[in-house]
Amino acid sequence: MLRRVAQFGQQQPFKPQSACVHNQTFQMTMSPHDQLRPRRGYLHEVWIDEEGLETCIALGPAGDAARRLLGKSTCVWVFWARCHLDAMNVYYEFLGRGTYESDEPWDREDYPSGWYVEQQAYLATICMLPSGKAE
Repeated sequence: MLRRVAQFGQQQPFKPQSACVHNQTFQMTMSPHDQLRPRRGYLHEVWIDEEGLETCIALGPAGDAARRLLGKSTCVWVFWARCHLDAMNVYYEFLGRGTYESDEPWDREDYPSGWYVEQQAYLATICMLPSGKAE
């Protein structure tokens, strides 16, 4: 069973929900109380192709080029991260690969605010939050 990483190093069980992003149906692994807010981080997708190869891609327009390169693949997981190092550690934990190591200072820097703005604008076009208002 897939598990959602709530905070690095902590896992919580979830009840899958069906969702459609990029015209692909996948099992959302976020709990129902999660909301699409930048304070949690930048959203990433994990895709697995029919040969079992996986890739991690930014959700939304920033990941469009990478998704176009995928063959027959399925988005299996969506998660939040605030920087590249966090994203790779969550991704590695999901895959059971241990800890991602990097000496690059930029790996620890928060993603640029423009990335959040672009992703939130995209999400507003496809999602309505529980309040009934797009964020």
